[in-house]
Amino acid sequence: MTETQTPPVQEQPTAPAIPEPVPLSTKAGVLLRRLFVRWGILPVLLLALVLTFAVIEPRFIASANIINVARQLSFLGIVAIGQMLYLITRHYDLSNGACVALSSIVSATVMTSVAPGDPGTAILLGCLAGMAVGLVVGLVNALLIAVFRISAFMVTLGMASVASGTALLLSGGTPVVGLPREFSRQFGTSMVLGVPFPAIILLVALGAAYVFLNWTRIGRQAYAVGGNESAAFQSGVNVRRTLLTVMITGSLLAALVGLMLTARMSTGEANVGVQYPLMSIIAAVLGGVTLDGGEGRVSGVLMGALFLVLLSNGMDLIRVQSYVQEILLGALLVTALLVDRLRKRMRLV
Repeated sequence: MTETQTPPVQEQPTAPAIPEPVPLSTKAGVLLRRLFVRWGILPVLLLALVLTFAVIEPRFIASANIINVARQLSFLGIVAIGQMLYLITRHYDLSNGACVALSSIVSATVMTSVAPGDPGTAILLGCLAGMAVGLVVGLVNALLIAVFRISAFMVTLGMASVASGTALLLSGGTPVVGLPREFSRQFGTSMVLGVPFPAIILLVALGAAYVFLNWTRIGRQAYAVGGNESAAFQSGVNVRRTLLTVMITGSLLAALVGLMLTARMSTGEANVGVQYPLMSIIAAVLGGVTLDGGEGRVSGVLMGALFLVLLSNGMDLIRVQSYVQEILLGALLVTALLVDRLRKRMRLV
């Protein structure tokens, strides 16, 4: 007899496990967390600010006020970009306001003293002298911080005192008047296709800063130095050269704002720019630049500066006292620092 063989039992293919759908609330929470880590609370604050002032004061969204906001944003935005360059390397600049004032006084003094019958030459020499102020201030800051390893707080605070005192000494405490009319007309009040000329300079500075930080080796090295200076040095990064480049560039931007404000006011002022050290730090931190270095985006700094300018402009329109504005600025700085700490903790989780 032959044994009958039973055919092998074929295993039925198992259906693939269907993943459980993720609740929409969880997806929304993850998205909000990512947005908070990336941008903080600034977009929400900016939107709420615009809507609130637009409802309270219709002049807030008028074309004339928008042009005024664009001019004010140009000054603070450029200074904040320079502050961001310092902060990325884990340092900060308390001398940018004094650099603005000294650049204003020096450039105005040169324009009124050199070649009075030749406005073009006077303007050129005055602008070169003003930018030279930024070069000297940035070079001294960088040498003391990068080479002699002195605290950036003490260096820039001392430089602020030196620059401010020099500006008062040169001007005698009075405005420098008699600048060429062409300087104020071309660089202070002119419009290009309906856009204020200072806003054009801001756009150029934003583009240059973005290219510098993202597409150049020194820009990428600046992030590395701010993240971990020792590790960057061991990786072959020339830390001193990086700090020199970044800090000189930041102070040159402050000197540029000094020239822009001189053109806007048609005078050289020794007390202009006093508010910029505090406001530039607030704008940078609100825009996502961490005080621990190694992180920061140009777009975030622009949003932070825009928020501060809109807040100040709106409060002026509704006649909020300057003392209250000072209180709000201090509260904003504390809030920005708190948000920066929360973002860092959430990033580590």
